[in-house]
Amino acid sequence: MSHQQTMNLASVMSRILAVTACAAIVCWSAPVQAQAVNVETKVETKVETKVIVNTTTNGAGPSSGSVDITKDEVQFSSVGNAKAEKDAAIEAYYTGFNKVLRSLAGAQAEDEIGKKFREDMERDFEVFRKRYFTSDTGHVCKALDKDKQVINDKDKAKKPVNEFTCRADGMIKMLAVRTEFTKVMKSKERTLSNQLTFVVSAADVKDPRGPYVVDKLKEAFTSSGFRVLSASAAEDEISKCIESTKACKIDFSLGIKAIEYNTPDYDPADQRMRGTITVRFDLNDVKGKTQVTSVPVSLNLTVSGPKTDSVKNELQEKLANAAATEIGRKTSASVVSFQVNRDDDEAAASRAKAGERQYILRIVGITPSDRRKVAVWRKAIRDAVPDATPEMNTAESNDTRVTIMFSTADKLQPDDVLDKLFETNDQTDKLKSFDAKYDSGSRTFTITF
Repeated sequence: MSHQQTMNLASVMSRILAVTACAAIVCWSAPVQAQAVNVETKVETKVETKVIVNTTTNGAGPSSGSVDITKDEVQFSSVGNAKAEKDAAIEAYYTGFNKVLRSLAGAQAEDEIGKKFREDMERDFEVFRKRYFTSDTGHVCKALDKDKQVINDKDKAKKPVNEFTCRADGMIKMLAVRTEFTKVMKSKERTLSNQLTFVVSAADVKDPRGPYVVDKLKEAFTSSGFRVLSASAAEDEISKCIESTKACKIDFSLGIKAIEYNTPDYDPADQRMRGTITVRFDLNDVKGKTQVTSVPVSLNLTVSGPKTDSVKNELQEKLANAAATEIGRKTSASVVSFQVNRDDDEAAASRAKAGERQYILRIVGITPSDRRKVAVWRKAIRDAVPDATPEMNTAESNDTRVTIMFSTADKLQPDDVLDKLFETNDQTDKLKSFDAKYDSGSRTFTITF
């Protein structure tokens, strides 16, 4: 990128960031859905292989303990309370599981992805335990009275149980968690990647490694399938965006505001040099004129070698590379969540305008690869709801279940749909273990075998 191109991009980026700043600072009437704003993520890399993620929110301080999400297994110990003993055990396991998930998925752990894992656990606790926890993981439960005191065995006949408390200890199969999380995120990224265009700039950064971080960020985005405009193309498109959002072809702008290195520490005994980089940036939704997220990323990294300028330069280059990779991962997840939520809101608004309501059919016991069986149940929905167009939701389907979404403008009678589901089973597999239920709160039909 030439000096003139950099100056031009700096000018247009400052203009577009000024436009989006209105929604982020003053015009906050348009909310950003399900985003964790001002979340500081610290990533520590030791011996260039180990990544430890600590998450703090709104400057509240570090979370309790750190989770090494690069390990294949992660130790946990957590407590859960509930009225029923089984529910208390599930709560204990999920509390530990969710801590790991938050380190991996960020805000998604409390949103759609977290909901998916929670539903999987509640639907079949034993299958979930075998898949995500090692065989030596266990739990101990105790009954509590109304004063939260443990009820001994000899007092069980005298004191009524108010609730149960369970402690779960063991190891979480992080490799299995990462595999499932990646599959869900990739499904969403594939849906969005051909649609979204980015502008990435470090025009305001004084550090000479600013352009290097930008190049690495572009590489991270393009590897996920997103489009990233060149400096010259961005200059033309940003001008159009300022004039009219309808003519704008840019979806998101990522502006790096500052790159800060600390003075490296050198340990002569171990011959290791340790340094820190902090990158501050803003990610903005250009068309909606809202700030999606602002996530300062701080990384510590240690390299081996003598105390020389070449080792210092190597350390700083690796810090910049690691920062770009982490920013790319964080912003990609934020964009996917933001775009999915916005698309869902627009689709819901469209259905409401047309007088339609959306329903869910979850089929537990088959997989998306069972195409013929999926087709049978899609046909059953079409027969029961003539104006529906049932479609499989790949992000909500996995190797234990299939999720089908459908909508109708007519008044739906759940009993009629259930009758059709039972009738379909009688006409096809005739499984005695077959069952179908309807939850009116979530408008969800669930089939189990």
